[in-house]
Order: sequence, then C-alpha cells, then structure tokens
Amino acid sequence: MKHLKIYQAVILLAAIATAATANAQETSPDQRWGNWWYGLFAGANLNMVGGDGLVGFDGVQRLNSGSGLGLALGGLLEYNPGSLLGFNLGIGYDNRAVDFDQATGTAWLLPDTTLRSFTQDVSLSPAYISIEPALRVNLGNRFFHAIVGPSFGINVAKGSEQTVKFSTPDTTLSSSQEIANIRSFLIGAQLGLGYDIPLQGPGPGTQIVVTPFAQFRLGFQNFIDAADNDLTDFKENTVRAGIALKFSSVPPTPIDELKPGEADFVVSAPSVIPGSRRINETFPMRNYVFFDAGSTDVPSRYKRLSSADAGNFREEQLIKPGIETGGNDPLVTRSRRQMEVYYNVLNVYGDRLRRNPSSSVKLVGSANGDANAGKQMAENVKNYLTSTFSIDPARIATEGRAMPTARSGSGSTQGEDKTLVDAENYRVELNGSPDDMNKPVFINAVEKDPAQEVILRVASTGDVAMWTAEITDRNGTTKKYQGTGDQIRIDPKELLAGATEGRYTAKVTISTKNGETITPQPKEFRLVVDPDEEEVATRYSILFEFDQSKTMETYKDFLVSTVAPAVPDGATVIIHGHTDITGTPEYNDKLSQGRAETAQKILTEELQRQGKTVTFDTYGFGEDERRAPFNNNLAEQRFYNRTVVIEIVPRR
Repeated sequence: MKHLKIYQAVILLAAIATAATANAQETSPDQRWGNWWYGLFAGANLNMVGGDGLVGFDGVQRLNSGSGLGLALGGLLEYNPGSLLGFNLGIGYDNRAVDFDQATGTAWLLPDTTLRSFTQDVSLSPAYISIEPALRVNLGNRFFHAIVGPSFGINVAKGSEQTVKFSTPDTTLSSSQEIANIRSFLIGAQLGLGYDIPLQGPGPGTQIVVTPFAQFRLGFQNFIDAADNDLTDFKENTVRAGIALKFSSVPPTPIDELKPGEADFVVSAPSVIPGSRRINETFPMRNYVFFDAGSTDVPSRYKRLSSADAGNFREEQLIKPGIETGGNDPLVTRSRRQMEVYYNVLNVYGDRLRRNPSSSVKLVGSANGDANAGKQMAENVKNYLTSTFSIDPARIATEGRAMPTARSGSGSTQGEDKTLVDAENYRVELNGSPDDMNKPVFINAVEKDPAQEVILRVASTGDVAMWTAEITDRNGTTKKYQGTGDQIRIDPKELLAGATEGRYTAKVTISTKNGETITPQPKEFRLVVDPDEEEVATRYSILFEFDQSKTMETYKDFLVSTVAPAVPDGATVIIHGHTDITGTPEYNDKLSQGRAETAQKILTEELQRQGKTVTFDTYGFGEDERRAPFNNNLAEQRFYNRTVVIEIVPRR
C-alpha cells in the first residue's frame, strides 16, 4: 500500500505538469530567461541493495540483497545562465526503504536452546536529509541538461520491521525496533538527465518551468555498519524519477532593475545597415477579384492577356528571380511589386488550371446585395479563363450571392467606413480544388536600401504620462521625438542625413502621472552603412478577413510547420501587425498588436521545442498609413493591409 501511494503521487505530479504545459501562458516580446531558479522537486526512489551477511541487532541477524520504493522531495536552487555549465543544489527528505529477500537458516531458540530452522522477513525504512550539489551541463540548448556531482545524507530515522518464524514448535517473533547500526552519514554520487518545459516565459516577470528528470545515485559506503567479525556488503544504489517545478523572474525591460522613482531606457540600433536585402517571399495570393460598384465587367487594373500571350504565361516568370527594386521608399516598391503579382490573379489561376487537368475552380460572385449581378460577375471571370487559357467550361462552376460568405462590415457600419466596406462586397471569390490551387506565390527580389529602424524603449517604476527623446549627433545637431506607448521607432536614414556613419547620444525625459520628471542617464549608439553588404531575409504574410472569424490561432499549423523550421538559430524575427483604416485607430492598434504578439507566442513555443534562440521585434502598427504595406484607396489594398508580416533575418 505504501508503494502504491508513492506511485500515485508521481503519476499525479506528471498529470499536473502535462496539463500545465498544455495551458502555457502567453510570452512577452522580451525573450530573456532568468539565470537563478528556485523550486520544489518530488520523485520516487527505487532502492537496490546488494549483500549477504550478518548485522548486529536483536533477533536473527541474517540479511540478503533486496529492493524497495521510497519517496524523495525537497527544495531546489539552480543557476542556469543558458551557456554550457551551471549549478544545481537540492536539499530535502530522502527515504531509502528496502525489503530484503527472505532469509532462511538455523538458530538456537531459548529457553531450551534447541537448534531450530527459521524463515526471516526484514524491511528497513531509513530516512535522510539529503544535500545534493551538482554541476549542470546543458546539452545543445538551455533546456535539456545533465547533472553530475556528490550526494550527502544525514540520517533522521532508522525504522525497521522484522518477522521470524521458527518451525517445530511453530513460533513467530516480530520486532519493529530501530536498527542501531544504520549509518548516520552517507556519501554517494549522482548522475541524471532532465528537460525544462516552459510553462510561462520567456519575458519580464515570473517565469515557470516544469522539469521531468531521471537520476542514478551510487552509494559509496555500506549504509548498515556490521558488527565485529561479520561479513556484510550493503551498499545501496538508487534510481530516482520525478518532477521539479522551478521559478525565476527577470526585470520588466532589458535594462538594469529600477529603484523606486527611477526610469531607464534602451536603444536598439542595427549594427550594420546593408545596402540591399535579398528577399525570399512567400506571398499569399488573395483569391478575390474586386469589381467596381454598378459594373459587372472585370476592372482594367487586373492584368488580362491575349490567347497567344496566355500560352507562354507561367507564374514563375511573373517576378523574375533577383529583380531589383529601388527608390527612396522600400515600402512603396515592395507594395508595387506585390500588387503586380496580385493583379495577375486570373492569369495565375488560369495557368494552374491548365497545368493540372484534374483541378477545378468555383467562382462565387457577390454584388453588395444583388445576387444576379454577382452571378454575371462570376460568369465574366469564367469567360476570361475559358477563352484565354482554353479551360473546359465544365471545370469552372459559378454562383451568385447577394453578399459574400465573409462579408465586410455589418448592418451597423456607418459613415465613411460604410462606403469602404460596401466597395469590398463587390467581388468574385476563386475557390480552387484541390487546395494546392490556392497556394501562395513565391517571390525572389532584391530591395535597395531596405527598411531599418532605431528603436528606443522606455521603462519606469511610475505610470508614464508622456515621454520625449532627443538624439544628438557629434556636430551638436539634435532631433526630438515624442514617445508613443513604450517605443519610439526612427528611420536611421533620418539621423544619418546622407552620411554613411554617425555616432549619437540619446537622452530621454519621462513625465509620470504623479508629476515627477525623470531623466535617465543618456545612451550612446553608432550607425554604419555598408553599401556593398547584402542581407538575406525570408518573408511570410498572413492575411485576415474583415471580421474576427479567423484569429491567429487559425494559422498555428502554418506557423509551426512552415515558418518555424525556416528560422535559423540566432536569427532576428521581425513580426509586424497592420490593419486597414476602417474602425477606430485605438481598436486597430490593439488588434494589430494582439495578432503580432500571438504569432510570436506560437513561434516562441515551437522554437523553444526545437532548441533555437532568436531575437524578436514584435510590434503592431495598427492603421498607421506611414507603415502600412499598401494604400487604402482600393478594396484589395485594404484586404492586404489586414496582415501580419513575418520577416526572418539570419545572424551575420
């Protein structure tokens, strides 16, 4: 029964750890882990004793080898800086229970001093206060580790149970007295493996990990001292399996811990600003063709080919590999390139239908309440595909609906927003089968003067009412910026003003809501432009409908199976959220930030599982048109602005 309870306790702990892991909490954009950890451990000891001899306590004194189960529990202190070596110290209760194999023999039985045969059962349950310092060795990442070191035990209990049964006459003797010659101090060694499973973290505040572990403990000494002239060898070895729950914490920002009434800030600046960035982009093909209100003709902005040109069209040729896009605004050139791809949506689907004779497509047209007009719009798209790409009409089905399945807006949408969302409900949706028909387009391009940013982040022990930053170069020229939220983001070209190198001093002034003005120590940083440097990046985009029918969790499989494997260890992962201009700016800020942070959370969990360490730049720009990937003039531009863009830049 005692052993069953121990097993049940270990199983319960494992179930709790599994459930907690499944409900791991959201991570912070700050990706640091704590160095010092405190916690508790519990486990089951499988104790094994080898030996054959006599010991000096009352009753028949012969013991054989044996085994038994005991409980181990206690507290932990650990230092894990994430590098190769760390330190681990466990202190707790350690039960070394053992049931010896049944012994048989003969003994003189009083009072008649007759030699009798007997059988003997002995159970020992010595308990120790264990002190277990160990070297922690991280194996490949900060989570999977080995421990090795000595172990020390101070005896606190020597309980035993002994039953001896004599034959002729049938006599049974029982005893539960403590064994006097249990050693009071034991020395051994420990070797084990464990894996830290994050439950909360990385990031500011409390961090929690649960650690399943297995260990082997080697006994160096006999744990029972034999009487004089007795032959014994009772070394006890132990296999321990269990779970540890450990806690750590880090400051709320990647700066020194603040004292009351203080504040500080950090400057993140690119070490080298490359002259170009080669982009390998997975660009989602928005499978909508948007029509002008009152017309069922395909708008002229969509690229249409002659039959002769369609015969030579291949989507791989749409954007030539390595094409250079330059100009003063990389966002403008990027959006121009991407919209060129999108406006070929009919040609891309025509090419895919032609290449895969078993494929088909369903065209669903909607005209903001007019199903007949929607049907005609779908028919006009079908006529283009059949006549230009020679697709069998039987492979293209059409349907007219009053409103799209995922309509934009609602009955309560008013004012300027209503005009915008109504325009989005004039569209034909292309639903290809199989799903491969709807796959993204792959773009390989080179961006001249890629976007880089200097980021200032502020933290304060008081509630911040407002804050400002002043950036001064070596010539004394100062530029001032107003803080928004906890960040200020600055284009380096604005500071460099045409130079290729510059050194700067950043000074921040913080006003708190209780009237304090705090000025942290200034920070210095440097910017260097290398026009010959080419940076390589991989980019993915996730698109959303107008409403909340699809959340970031919907794209979890894409993030885990496609994006995470493409992230190399040590890379920088840029996750920026955007929205269109419908809705309030405050709502859109929150929406874009939430989507970006959820994408980071999903990626963080998967990258930790893969043992990768990365740096995140996660930010939601809302409807900020200076940062938006596209304009908001046309329905398709607004749809492409409802996005989270993920860019992966490997470590140089």
